[in-house]
Amino acid sequence: MKRITALGLVLALTLGIVGTAAAASFDASKLIDWYVGEQKFQTVKNGAWSQNPADRPTDEELTKMLTMATSMQSAVHWTPWYFIVVKDVEEQRKIIGDRWGAPEDMATEGTVTVLVLADQIITEEEGHLSPYEGYYMNTPKYAYFDTGAACALLQVAASSLGYGTHYFGTINGEYAPFDVADGKYQSMSRYVSDEDMRGWGYMAGAYGEELNPDYIYPVKGNCVFVAAIVIGKPAAETDIDVITWATNRARPQNWTFWD
Repeated sequence: MKRITALGLVLALTLGIVGTAAAASFDASKLIDWYVGEQKFQTVKNGAWSQNPADRPTDEELTKMLTMATSMQSAVHWTPWYFIVVKDVEEQRKIIGDRWGAPEDMATEGTVTVLVLADQIITEEEGHLSPYEGYYMNTPKYAYFDTGAACALLQVAASSLGYGTHYFGTINGEYAPFDVADGKYQSMSRYVSDEDMRGWGYMAGAYGEELNPDYIYPVKGNCVFVAAIVIGKPAAETDIDVITWATNRARPQNWTFWD
C-alpha cells in the first residue's frame, strides 16, 4: 500500500511539473504567426457545412469562445453586446432565412448560430425601455464598433478550437421580423426572456467581483440585432472548396505609417 501511495505521489508530482512546464511554454507572441500563417480566418461557404452533429461545437467549447469574446474592452466598458446561442437547426434556418440562399445551406445539424444583440442603438423615442438613470447614451457607432470587436474575438476563439464561422449582418427569416422602431430594427424577441440581463462592466464592479445589481439591465426592450454568426466545421469533401473560396482570397494590406 505504501509503495502504491508513493508511486501515486511521484506520478502526481511528475504530471504537475509537466503541466506547469506546458503552461509556462505557451508563447503568446506566436499567436499572430499562427493565426495568419495557418490561415485561421476561415469563412465557411454556405452549403459547405458538415452535416454531422458530432462536428457541432460543444457547450463547453462555446462557453470558452464566449468568455473570450466578452473579455473585450469597450468604450466606457459599456459592454453593449449580448450573445444568444441557438442550437436547433430549424430555428437557425428560420432566423437566417433565404436572402443568401437555401436555408438548408445556411445551417446544418453540425452548426450553431450565435445571435449578437447590442444595447445603445435604439433611442428612447424609438422604444428603448430602460432610462439607465441618466447614464443612457445613444451612440450607435460605438455600440456597433464595440460589439464587432467582441465578435472578432469570438471568431479567433472559434478558430483556435478548430471551427470556422460565417457572419450574417442581414437576415430575413420568419423568426427574425423587423419589429422595432416601425420596422427599423429586429428585436429577436423569440429568443430573449424576461430573465436575460446585460451588465454594464464599468459601473457594475471590478473584475471577478459580483455585479452591482444597480447596473444590470433587461435585454428585452433595450437590445437589438446586430449579427448572426454560424459556427461549425466544413464537410470533409468540401475542405478544398472552402479554403479556395474564402481563406485564400486576397487580404489587401490596407494600412500605412504616417510620419
